[in-house]
Amino acid sequence: MAYHINIHPLDMLNTLIAVLLLFFVLRRVAFPPLLKAIRDRQARIEGDIKAAEDIRLQAEDLKRDLDQQLKDVRQRAEAAMTRALRDAEAESSKILDRARQESRRLVEEAHTEIQAERDQVLATVRTQAVELAVTVATKVLGQGLTDTQNERLLEQFQAEAEQS
Repeated sequence: MAYHINIHPLDMLNTLIAVLLLFFVLRRVAFPPLLKAIRDRQARIEGDIKAAEDIRLQAEDLKRDLDQQLKDVRQRAEAAMTRALRDAEAESSKILDRARQESRRLVEEAHTEIQAERDQVLATVRTQAVELAVTVATKVLGQGLTDTQNERLLEQFQAEAEQS
């Protein structure tokens, strides 16, 4: 079976005229809004791409600024920590110095009190020894001493006791 195609020149002319007429009608009616929509969409896409690039650049600038601020804050925090540590060490040294001075002062006061009590005890012992010596001498001699003799004897005994 062989197919035979009949092409009539008048059909071809009618088809050509219909296609050209359709083209001119579409060119006047349909193409302008379609082309406008395509151009608008292309402009909107280009604008969105530019806006996205601007936002990306702003984000990079913001990130750079925030990184610098973070670095500055860290440096200030480190400096503050260093100062606080140095101040704490200085205060610790002051407290230790005051404690040592107070300790020395208390030891000196204790030594002074001990020396004063020792001197007082020695004076009391000497006085009691003199009084005992006078009492023994009075009993040995069997007689009482006059106040003048008693004082002279006391002074002599105290002088001998202080020398020894």
